[in-house]
Amino acid sequence: MTSRLRFIYLNSFLIILLMAVPAFSAEPLFKSSKAPIDISSDRLDIDQQKGQAIFKGEVIARQDKMTLQADTMTILFVEKENDVKEIIANGSVTIDLDKKRATCETAHFYTADNKVILTGNPLLKEGKNVIEGEKIIFFLNEERSIVEGKKNSRVKTTIFPGQKGLFNNNPN
Repeated sequence: MTSRLRFIYLNSFLIILLMAVPAFSAEPLFKSSKAPIDISSDRLDIDQQKGQAIFKGEVIARQDKMTLQADTMTILFVEKENDVKEIIANGSVTIDLDKKRATCETAHFYTADNKVILTGNPLLKEGKNVIEGEKIIFFLNEERSIVEGKKNSRVKTTIFPGQKGLFNNNPN
């Protein structure tokens, strides 16, 4: 598989992952982009036999106004095919776009289910509005999400009336 094809898959992942963040917004802000994506890391290991590509060390991926940062990012390919099976960003994951920010320890994208799961103290923030829990699951095809509480605490949400974002909470 060529490096160009790998970057196309990574680009698709980043677009889909960022489309998940506005699931809480009144209207989606993220759309597919044909803009170039710039990725930097300390190292890139590609293992054709294992069907994986691993970006290691201060991974930074930028496209348009979006930035994804993580300690590592792993792309797993379907065996004997060139399709992406899963993409996993690990370690101090931060996704920024405009005034939105998602943070967690692991962002896991499952292509077959078109689902993103944020774990490890996931937090979504837009302006002063905040949602946090143990796990945040985005079902991209359904434009819905689930936030699960921690074992000893509940889901926490802070909404500032009149501030657009996270939920459609504009006063009428």
